[in-house]
Amino acid sequence: MLDTTSPGFAALIPRSVVATPTVNLDRKAGSIAAIGVTEPHQAGGIEVLIDGDDSLSTRILKRKTTQPDRQRRRPPWLMKMAAITASAPGRIDYYAQSLCPSTTTSATFKRGTGETLPGFPSQYKGERVWTGSKWLDPNLEKSYIVQIDKDDLLEVENALRHFQGLNVPPGLLSRDTFPLPKGLSNRLRKVSQDCYNGRGFAIVRGISPDRFTDEENVLVFGGISSYIAPTRGFQDVHRELVTCHVLSEDMRPGSKEQNLRPAFTNGRLAFHTDVGDILALHTLGVSDTGGETMIASACQIYNEMAESRHDLIQELAQNWAFFHSQDYYTDGTPLLTNAPGDKLVFQFSRLPITGFRSQGANPTLPPPSEKRLEAMAKVEELAWKHAFPLPREPGDMAYINNLCLMHARSAFDVDKEGNPLPSKRHLVKLMLQDPELAWELPQHLGWYLERVYGPNQEDGGRTEKWQLSVKDESLPDGRIWAGSGALSNG
Repeated sequence: MLDTTSPGFAALIPRSVVATPTVNLDRKAGSIAAIGVTEPHQAGGIEVLIDGDDSLSTRILKRKTTQPDRQRRRPPWLMKMAAITASAPGRIDYYAQSLCPSTTTSATFKRGTGETLPGFPSQYKGERVWTGSKWLDPNLEKSYIVQIDKDDLLEVENALRHFQGLNVPPGLLSRDTFPLPKGLSNRLRKVSQDCYNGRGFAIVRGISPDRFTDEENVLVFGGISSYIAPTRGFQDVHRELVTCHVLSEDMRPGSKEQNLRPAFTNGRLAFHTDVGDILALHTLGVSDTGGETMIASACQIYNEMAESRHDLIQELAQNWAFFHSQDYYTDGTPLLTNAPGDKLVFQFSRLPITGFRSQGANPTLPPPSEKRLEAMAKVEELAWKHAFPLPREPGDMAYINNLCLMHARSAFDVDKEGNPLPSKRHLVKLMLQDPELAWELPQHLGWYLERVYGPNQEDGGRTEKWQLSVKDESLPDGRIWAGSGALSNG
């Protein structure tokens, strides 16, 4: 096995070689031994990712339908962007180890000066600071896995039947309409404590997808999640959809014309955050190879960068103009924020900067400086260094603090040349918030709360749209496009 953290690892693989990223675990050694190399092959346009791959979060403002000029307003530098983009020496590759030829973080390594950022601690402490090697100890699985036993499963099924008997829409799923006994309810409430005030993640295990229909699985996921974090966030441009089905569209007819985001391919996802407090993922289908969900502690990354690359920490704390789409934009917010109580909020994705496949970077973004490209690359490098691959079984429900943990994914179900294969991997995604435990966010992140959890009706009300299944017999191939309309940072 290869150790990706060793200084010489990058030198082992020629830049012209493409490898299928996988994750090999050596639990006895207590480390992630390798993130990448199955059969290497020659191909153009993609490099081996050794240091990682995605980062820089969504900055989105609610569309103001009564102020059409506001959503079309552009910063002063916008008119120059087309010429800058057209004259650029080459596109930045989403999968690239370094985001431009001169940004090699190891070559520009700089010791810290002992300074601290204004309003930030010199080092974060507590349960949210961890390295992935810690959680590879199988003896610790019981600390973060909530096991649903046979008696619990019967209670869950009874709650589902109760909800179905009410004949109400999924948007009314709650603790009242999906009633569970106090013992199970308390164990699920602890998951919220673990996410907001503890390690930042937990897994609910024991509900087999084979026990329910496709639609029922999504309802069970929503019902259980209402005990953990009852407020559901919008995941689409129109602020209606609260569910997202994460499947690969790589092999679907017409996929090349769809400008797919990385999340809806068989490829690896770079480390990033989405938009919301708690990312919830329900595993309905598992890939034959790869497809691990990786998580990493942003506090650990911050601490290490504060020691070795304080200049890059300073860069991340500056305002970054950051767009998810051309429909929404903001003039800029810091990627790093210290919320009250010394809670690190790190929102990050490289996708808007690099683009993906045939779709280039968002043309309304200013060109990033080399310092910013280097900061992005360093974050990705450290995230993979300290990553933890979440254990996964069919039916697992993973809950991840999206404010202070980043997540990624290894490539899955590809052949020796890196071409996608048919895959059973299927996740359902919710973005959640627990009003009882939600962090107080600084004013400059007010857009965040409004965009995801605010009302979507003119009268101040809120309605939800759910996709309970991807199957649709009215469509030519029998199912909807996964993630249709969804805003995804990966």
